[in-house]
Amino acid sequence: MFAESKLRDFIEAVAAKTPTPGGGSVSAAVASLGAALGIKAARFSEGGIPQKAAADLEPLKEELLKLVDVDAEAYGQVKSAYGLPKKSDEEKRRRKEVIQTALKEAAAVPLQGMRAAVKALAAILSYAEESNKNLISDLAGAAIFLEAGTLGCSLNVKINAQGLDDKAHASGLEREAGALIAEASRLRLEILKVAEKKYGAK
Repeated sequence: MFAESKLRDFIEAVAAKTPTPGGGSVSAAVASLGAALGIKAARFSEGGIPQKAAADLEPLKEELLKLVDVDAEAYGQVKSAYGLPKKSDEEKRRRKEVIQTALKEAAAVPLQGMRAAVKALAAILSYAEESNKNLISDLAGAAIFLEAGTLGCSLNVKINAQGLDDKAHASGLEREAGALIAEASRLRLEILKVAEKKYGAK
């Protein structure tokens, strides 16, 4: 769907007055671009460590790209659930049940994106010291995009978790999201430190 569209078409779809693609899809796309930049920088770097990192980043890039559509589908399920009839007590009970199931999935999808983005940041840090000096802007950009994608996904985790009646589950989601935000920030900072060093050495 959106993941297979041309870049301009995707951007116009984001700008359109339509429910999807929204922030979750955009965050996954940004993170996927970050992983792609990380792969590029690794492929232009010599040695086994960068090449292993490129291989590790490839499936993460694809996972994040796939989540562009999965997130849109999850939001569609939430929207459909809220549109269910609620006249009788049975309809209300059924509607509430479907809404809760949809919200759980809508929170789980961006959390998956956060996990993938943090793994991608770790893969980039693993070869940062060996990275090609001529691609340090790509290396740094990859880290920034991946952290931005992580933060964007976290907002979607939070808003969907807030609608859950199961507060213990919601708290667990928000705790994990908070830990992933902190780890993404730490990894991005470490990568940028290496990049700054390489800028100084040019």
